[in-house]
Amino acid sequence: MTELSLLRRYWWAIPIIVLLAVNSILFLVLNARTADRDQWRDRATAEEKAHKQTAANYRAAAAEAQRQAQANVVRVKAEQAQITERTVNDYQTRLADVDARYERVRAQLAARPDLRSSDAAPMSIASDATCRAYAGTDCDGLLAKLRVAERQAWNLVALRKWAQEQASVKVEPVPFTPGSD
Repeated sequence: MTELSLLRRYWWAIPIIVLLAVNSILFLVLNARTADRDQWRDRATAEEKAHKQTAANYRAAAAEAQRQAQANVVRVKAEQAQITERTVNDYQTRLADVDARYERVRAQLAARPDLRSSDAAPMSIASDATCRAYAGTDCDGLLAKLRVAERQAWNLVALRKWAQEQASVKVEPVPFTPGSD
């Protein structure tokens, strides 16, 4: 048989062979496109998962930072309250000492029979003249002025000490590190 006769005999197989070849090529192309599509879909899924994880990590870190900031505020307020309480107690003790000393001096002066006046803080004429020269008032007034002056001095000392101690309180929180408490 010649080639031509074979061709005539199997002519119907040629379109089938061409069709199979085209189908094979299409199958390979589509398979490659499907693999490429799946690869891109996997990448997109991984990106979405990473994005969600990043957002979750950010929210967790922000919540932890907020918790630490609130704890820092509580710590700072507690330290400042302790300083204020300690300063106020010390100041009140000092003022009580000033007042007690004032009353003690007045009582001692009043108990002396050799002094001329019936004032709460009687003085000799010479002492009374000295008080008037320095204070512009009698000795009882001078004692009252000294009491006020000492109270004001302790007020300034206490205020300065309080301000220095308040300024020494560390108000910055400890730097945040994820996972630390």
